[in-house]
Amino acid sequence: MSTADGRPPLPPLRDDGLPTLPTGEPVLARWFVLTMLALVPVTLAVFVVAWQAADRDPPAAIERRAVGTATVTHDRGEAVFPTTDTTVAGPACAEAVRLTGDPSAISAARRALSATCQLVGAGGLPRAEAGLAVWLASDPSVRVGTFEASGVDASARLEDGGIVLELNARYLFEDATRAAPVVVAQLALIGDPDWPGAVVSAQAEAAALAEQLAACGRLSLPDGLPRPCRDAEELVASDTLVADLVAVGFRDAARG
Repeated sequence: MSTADGRPPLPPLRDDGLPTLPTGEPVLARWFVLTMLALVPVTLAVFVVAWQAADRDPPAAIERRAVGTATVTHDRGEAVFPTTDTTVAGPACAEAVRLTGDPSAISAARRALSATCQLVGAGGLPRAEAGLAVWLASDPSVRVGTFEASGVDASARLEDGGIVLELNARYLFEDATRAAPVVVAQLALIGDPDWPGAVVSAQAEAAALAEQLAACGRLSLPDGLPRPCRDAEELVASDTLVADLVAVGFRDAARG
């Protein structure tokens, strides 16, 4: 059978608008066609998001100071931690601390904490020293995991009545000694009398950054200063640091 001009007829259409064979069977499986049509806008959306992300500049140092809550020093977003029941005691300087996770996480946490204790034990970091005492009396623990906010190096949170120090999983892949200055900063915040109970103030964050920078100055690492130290150096040098921190969401202690 052919049309008036000699060409074969087009396949008939079903009531869903898709072509069929003369037998009535679909030329293409309808689920496949409909799925492909549905994926078109999704594909376009993914392309647009990827294009926009590729065009963005890296976050500034101040943007990596993610504001937390009354029970969290810095917001690391969602996090994934190793599923394990292993718990061991911390190093000699902090045996009250529970290190949790798989062997790699525990090893990184121990190294970071040992280096931190050496820095604090050398003196000159009064806020971190006070914070360490508070932490050791608060059912302390450390865990290492992957943070949704990848620019956040460390965070502390009140959880089940204890204070948990969390380290970014990047310290599983580099010398965890490099985490010591950011642990010093977290200890300085833990020692602040307003936290937990209120969002970290811009003034407390600025003071913690100053102690972090002081700790950075005591590190001697073959690969140079880690990025958190360079961030601290940049931020502490600013004459408007407190105002800048308030602008990104930290509480202004001067306003009560």
